[in-house]
Amino acid sequence: MLRQQLVSLFVLVDCRLKPQQIDLDFMTWLGENEVPFAIVFTKGDKVSKSRLAENITAYRQTLLETWEELPPVFVTSSATQLGKEELISYIEALNNASRNTHE
Repeated sequence: MLRQQLVSLFVLVDCRLKPQQIDLDFMTWLGENEVPFAIVFTKGDKVSKSRLAENITAYRQTLLETWEELPPVFVTSSATQLGKEELISYIEALNNASRNTHE
């Protein structure tokens, strides 16, 4: 049973790796169980921009084989703070939307 308070789950994925079956299986399970989630690619500072784009595209293409719509995607790095503002803005938007639906 899905908790009513759950607004979004964040699936952390190492952006240096090609799509891993365990991650894809987990995302499929989330989708089948209607669990809202976003994909957060971590370690965005550890690969070239072209490799990063290639790996993210691979995930998107793989998911689009069975999905009509993709979850939100973020690229982050704890070392350089890459994506920090975008992720915080997304969380704030989720919190605001959640508050508005529960008032």
